[in-house]
Amino acid sequence: MKATSGDILFGKSPRNRVSNQSPSPLYHQLYALIKGYILDGTFHLGERLPSEKDLADGFNVSRITVKRAVNELAAEDLVQRARGKGTHVSYKYTPKPVQAPLLGVLEEIDSIAQNSVAEVLDCRLVIPPQTIRSEFDLANNDTLLHLVRKRQRAGAFFGYFDSWSAAVDMPDNTDIFIQQSRHEYLRDSGMAISYINQTISAVPASDSVASHLQISPGFPLLKLVRSSYYQDDDKGVLVYYLISLYNSELFQYQMDLKLD
Repeated sequence: MKATSGDILFGKSPRNRVSNQSPSPLYHQLYALIKGYILDGTFHLGERLPSEKDLADGFNVSRITVKRAVNELAAEDLVQRARGKGTHVSYKYTPKPVQAPLLGVLEEIDSIAQNSVAEVLDCRLVIPPQTIRSEFDLANNDTLLHLVRKRQRAGAFFGYFDSWSAAVDMPDNTDIFIQQSRHEYLRDSGMAISYINQTISAVPASDSVASHLQISPGFPLLKLVRSSYYQDDDKGVLVYYLISLYNSELFQYQMDLKLD
């Protein structure tokens, strides 16, 4: 039997945490939590949400807090409320890949690097775990350059970056990654990127990532997975795999697309 919105919201997932310890107001935490489930398709068009009383009891918050969160969702046309019928999802999830010029994507990557400062948490040539070996189609003993960083701007850490690179050497000094983007390092190593695939989703912060970004575990993060390829004859070869996790209150991912 399919889980209801109440089953999901009141489950024990860290994602469902609403806490006074967070710097974000309670109503905004609840709003962001429900919005995430709507936008990623977990709550489908027409699905009924728990009542305001059930939400208040389930998250141990006031009815006023719940009402304000639902008002925010309604203002964005994500839900509709009808007296006697409850609150229903009014947003239809339709995943659509977005195409954008590669040059614009690379400029965006370099812009983030140039306008922030990174702290290098790990940088080593290592044998990657099986999930990463499968992405790169590696033999069991092949190594990749593993780089883990977090970035800050104006004194606040906004992103955590875990990346794997093939066909590059270990740099003499890992301090080059404090401001330089990994794609710039690939270019300097003679690697020409010809194709990039990106997937964006929402995830709760793990204990480790929450500690690095100075947020509460379970806090909603924007997750971007980027795979970068170069062209070898008629075959695309993966050379760079990145998982980026962004504090959703400090970072927005914006793309300006023009119709032909």
